Parts: sequence; C-alpha cells; structure tokens
Amino acid sequence: MKLGFSSFTIPWAIGGIDPDHPVSMSALELLESAHQMQADVLQIADNLPIGGLSSEELLKLKAQAEQYSIALEVGTRGIKSENITNFLRIAQVLGSPILRVVIDSKGHEPTIPEIVDLLKPFESKFKEARIKLAIENHDRLTCAEFNEIIDQLGSDWVGICLDTVNSLGAVEAPNTVIPALAPRAINVHMKDFEIIRTNGQMGFTVRGTALGEGRLDVAQVIEAVGGTKREITAVIELWTPRQDSYEATVALEREWAKISVANLRKSIGS
Repeated sequence: MKLGFSSFTIPWAIGGIDPDHPVSMSALELLESAHQMQADVLQIADNLPIGGLSSEELLKLKAQAEQYSIALEVGTRGIKSENITNFLRIAQVLGSPILRVVIDSKGHEPTIPEIVDLLKPFESKFKEARIKLAIENHDRLTCAEFNEIIDQLGSDWVGICLDTVNSLGAVEAPNTVIPALAPRAINVHMKDFEIIRTNGQMGFTVRGTALGEGRLDVAQVIEAVGGTKREITAVIELWTPRQDSYEATVALEREWAKISVANLRKSIGS
C-alpha cells in the first residue's frame, strides 16, 4: 500500500473554495508539498485543473515527480466524452495507472443508462493504455448503483475509487460503504470525520478531522481493500473546517496534513 497526497489534502491552500481566494497553486507547487510530506504518490484531482496544460508542461511535471520518486495519479470530474478523452491522454502522459473520475459535473447528473452509454465506448482505449477507470463514490448514487454501473461496464477495466465518507450524502455510512465497495476498490480516499451535536442538541453536524483522529476505523479500511501488502494507493483527503480567517484555515489544514501523513504511515508500516 502506498501513501498518497492529494490536491484534496490541502484544498484551502490550493484555492477555489472561497471566492476571494481563487485557485492559485500550480501542479508543480502541489508536487513540492507532496515531496515535503515524503509521499509515495500524488493524486491531482479536479480542484486543481490540469486539463489545459500543454504536453510540455505535463512532461515537466512528470520529470520532476520522477526526480522525487513520486508516482502521479490523475483525477477529473465529469464523464462527457471530450473530458474523458482529454484526461485519458493526460493520464498516459503522466504515467498514471488510473483515471479517477467523479461522475456528476455542473449541470450534468446522468442516469445509469446514460453513464454506461458515455463510458462503454472507452473500454478498448483504456485497455490499450493499461489504465483503469476508478469511479469515485460520491453524494448522489448509492453503493448498489455504483456496483450496477461496474457490472454493466466490466470490472476488468473499471473499479471504485473508495471514498470513506462521501456516501453520507446518499445516506450511507462507512460501515455500509466499505464492505459494499471494497471488493471493487482500486484506489482509496482516506477521509476521517466526527459527528457532533449542534447547539441546543438539535441534530448533528458531520465535520472533518485529521486522519486517525476521528471516527474512521483506518485499520478496517486497510484490511477491507486487501491489506498493506496490496499494490493500491491510500490517498489522504481532508475536510478541514473554515476558521476565523483564511490564513488560519490554511495553517490548520497544513497541520492536519502532517498529522494525517504520520498516522497513515504508522497504519501501513511505511
């Protein structure tokens, strides 16, 4: 199992969450952060757009990653054909073994038949490139629906990017999601959380924590996806809550990233 750093490990530092702080970090700067954390893998997702980078820029990023002995993984959002075509090319250039994808994009929440119709034509291209499509479980669809999609597309080239907490949006908790999707997992997003009472004891709030500091059973997730000896990336993602200032939020995010890396390293024995 490899320790993965991600653009969603430090999304506040990257920018784009707060309208006053647009995306300002480059992929090379993100790579530097991954290097400082001594990560094995860097996963660049849709919150740091690389879809418009030239081949020269991509090759420069790949060369720097090779110098640091960091493998690259590519992620995107949206499954319209032009986007998948572009990011499959990017994955090939960067040597990514997977293309992680979130199905839904702005203004496009396809049905299962539409999802299959859009992705099925890419089967031969993914197989030829020896790249697997890793569909991330996200808010709208249930575990049963994700499994149905993979059954229809073919599990020999499509798998799950298992996010430990995202499916709360589909009213499915980790103790449901992990056993349901782990057999199909080819990538893991390690995201920890806590559930707290709101003021006045009226309801609950789900809030992120540093990995290993919340309710997630990290050891259970590792075991479910095949254990520490399996060739799979465990990618740290953080839901760092907004603080009193943007600077304080970024500082807390950095601190949580350090804690998360240390805790995951202990868990996987690297």
